[in-house]
Amino acid sequence: MSRQIEKWRDERGSIDFIQLVTGLLIVAIAAVGTFQALAFGYDHLNQEMRYRKAMALGRAYVEYWQGRIHSESDWQNAENLAGNLGRPRNMLLDPGDPMTINDDLYCEVSYGPLVGVDQPTTGRGVDYWVIRVYVKWWERWQIKRDIPYEVSFYGTMVPAAL
Repeated sequence: MSRQIEKWRDERGSIDFIQLVTGLLIVAIAAVGTFQALAFGYDHLNQEMRYRKAMALGRAYVEYWQGRIHSESDWQNAENLAGNLGRPRNMLLDPGDPMTINDDLYCEVSYGPLVGVDQPTTGRGVDYWVIRVYVKWWERWQIKRDIPYEVSFYGTMVPAAL
């Protein structure tokens, strides 16, 4: 019997319960920290993706108005010149899970009044038009929706008659 007890107390190549629990605790703490860092990085990457998509939507809307100003002749009505700040267009920013539509993230795209700038040196009326586009959205975790994320663009366009 004493020989068996001496074998249990031998320190060569064995691991006891305290060492096992300590090792598992260290691995568990490291795993929790790693997964928290991965989740934070994933959320930050998603937010950055939505920001870049909002920039692309705003840029495309500025280019849309530049094209209308340059190519069309009947775009100068009161509704177009006033802008749509009071009634923005809702556009899909992030589709979320493709299996559901409940987590889709939409943004509001609006443009300010189109302002014609007349430079006194030319003497030909409107020399160029100023276009301002705003893209506004709220992240999924914003329950109150008090402070939106916003991207604004500023563009100019010369009319086709020049």
